[in-house]
Amino acid sequence: MNFSHVFLAACAALCAGCVLFGQDTKPPAAATPETVAAADPFAKIASGETLVADPSGKGEVAYRYRLIEPLPEAIADPGARVPLVVFLHGSGERGSDNRAQLKHFAGACASDEFQTKAPCYLLAMQCPAGETWSPIDIKAMRERGETPKAAKEPTRAMRALMQAIDEVVATKAVDPTRVYLTGLSMGGFGAFDLAARRPCMFAAVVPICGGGDPATAATVARVPFYIVHGTDDPVVPVALSRAMREAIAGAAAEAARVDHETAREKAREATDAPKPMPKRAPNPMYREYDKVGHDSWTPAYRFGDDGVLDWMFAQRKS
Repeated sequence: MNFSHVFLAACAALCAGCVLFGQDTKPPAAATPETVAAADPFAKIASGETLVADPSGKGEVAYRYRLIEPLPEAIADPGARVPLVVFLHGSGERGSDNRAQLKHFAGACASDEFQTKAPCYLLAMQCPAGETWSPIDIKAMRERGETPKAAKEPTRAMRALMQAIDEVVATKAVDPTRVYLTGLSMGGFGAFDLAARRPCMFAAVVPICGGGDPATAATVARVPFYIVHGTDDPVVPVALSRAMREAIAGAAAEAARVDHETAREKAREATDAPKPMPKRAPNPMYREYDKVGHDSWTPAYRFGDDGVLDWMFAQRKS
């Protein structure tokens, strides 16, 4: 074999090695919207943040969130308004990446299919590690059967969330009669807590595998609830949802009686011939998924008779 043959063989081997180890000399393909979306399906979801004062007096703390927006055609007409869904994630999605909170339900709401069926904004703030939406002593709930106790002041994360809600409602094409609140696990506790702090804001509240303070039932008696839990939940006792169902049902019945008597009295004064008042839907709606563990949000966040979404999007404040 002469020198030229050896040289050519060596070059061929070198080129093969380059391809084998990914050292192809071709420049990488330019990123396109399609490749970016494939690498990060949440890339198109807008990011934002809100600042709240640090109680220590050391300035302000930023809380980041993602805001899913409706398709442009849904709000193209002047004056068009769509619902706002406020979503509270669970403890496993806490952090600082401003992404983990999209893992369950929230991220799916950004799809064109979902937005065509139910045009809406969805606000998903991320709770930092070590913080909670509301005070929770899960050990006391599991071991001693205690129920949550509402705190007079909201947690810092809850203050940030309320501030972000106000900012979105003020700056986006939100229908104020269709603001919905839902959360799972730690977020389910947060949903009960926030509903009691702002009972006039929400057209519907859907807490999933959470719990609340039964003492707040009278405050939220006129707010439509759909409470969901799995019967075999090993993390959050189903008894917590059952306790809130009983408390809200009792308070709602009393509120309905008072409203009925007030309306009858006004009717007598106006026409001297009282008319029967229409019956209101039972409050709360309640569902336990049989033999389902802690992930009861999986069957709940669906359209159709087995889920809660048709009911939630049908609610509207008068």
